Amino acid sequence: MAPKLEQWEIKKYWEIFSGLKPVDNKLSGDKVSVVLKNSKLSDDKLTQIWNLADIDADGNLDFEEFCICMRLIFDLVNGNLSVLPTQLPEWLIPSSKSHLIQANKALSGQDQTQRYSDSEDEDTQGAQFDWYISPGDKSTYEQVYNSAADRFGRITFDSLSGLYSTLSNVPDSDARFAWNLVNPRSSETIDKDQTLVFLHILNQRESGKAMPRGVPASLRATFNKETPDYSLDSHQANIQQSKPASKHSFADNYLERMGGSGLAKNTKGTDFSATQGTDWEEVRLKRELEDLEQKVAQAEAESERRRSERTNGSSTNKTLQVRRELEQLLDYKQKQLVQDSKASDVSEVAADIDTVESQVQVLEQYLQQKKDELNSLQSQIAQLKA
Repeated sequence: MAPKLEQWEIKKYWEIFSGLKPVDNKLSGDKVSVVLKNSKLSDDKLTQIWNLADIDADGNLDFEEFCICMRLIFDLVNGNLSVLPTQLPEWLIPSSKSHLIQANKALSGQDQTQRYSDSEDEDTQGAQFDWYISPGDKSTYEQVYNSAADRFGRITFDSLSGLYSTLSNVPDSDARFAWNLVNPRSSETIDKDQTLVFLHILNQRESGKAMPRGVPASLRATFNKETPDYSLDSHQANIQQSKPASKHSFADNYLERMGGSGLAKNTKGTDFSATQGTDWEEVRLKRELEDLEQKVAQAEAESERRRSERTNGSSTNKTLQVRRELEQLLDYKQKQLVQDSKASDVSEVAADIDTVESQVQVLEQYLQQKKDELNSLQSQIAQLKA
């Protein structure tokens, strides 16, 4: 029984992958190196593992490539694998990247598959192959593109699986070879211009034309984000207008089926899409939710701080204003009291003084009377002692 990646295993790899904080769902070599070096494997083996795992050769590992890397490491460490394979086994190839593997194999095994030579364009066209794209064909290709493009305007090889099944003269190897011709960087997706050229190669192959050896230099600008010329006056690669299309046009069956049950799917290799909805997917969503909640909390805290500063500033201003008003009122009262004191009747003050003087005289008389009584008592005491 062939080995395979189990769901619990993929979940474990996801926990490690997400813990390394990928950027744009990819990990750089610096981040992955920590895990690689912990395996205690030699640098040569780690380099081989990286080269096998980095299928699209972009210098980073997405989650599928990271799973490949981890499985190879664990198999070596656990003794399940004694020697690293020169090529990935089919069971370990993600279905989303199988076209890259097969296209690279096709290229490396054939003389006519040199990629975009900078030499003259001689021998870049297959026998009878016509690079001219008529307005009618272009319209059909655009319909196919619009039916399969994602929200970013990109196309994957598998997104057109439903089209391949309608082509009787285009074997899978030819379709993958054509994909590789328009995809020199071995990316997972291609843009609209690349898709139109890719569909044109399939259309020509379906109509019995030989596969081209390469892409003319005039079309290579398309893949460098320059705008190709699809007009009737185009002279790309010494193009000659093709014969009128047959009654049964390219992709008719495919476009008619688009409203039906959908596209057929390529089931080769490991299908990581089956893991959607499992725990590791939940972990990713929870982590994204936590990040969003943290950002919202920070924004709310900052908003509250600013509102508090505005409130405190307003309260302080009001307190200072009330204090100034009270100080002004106190000053007014003091001035009024002084003025009232100055304005009082002098006669009333004199009467008060006379009253006080009379009271003092009465108290002095009372004091003298008490002194006399004291002297009398003292004399009586002295006589008694004698």
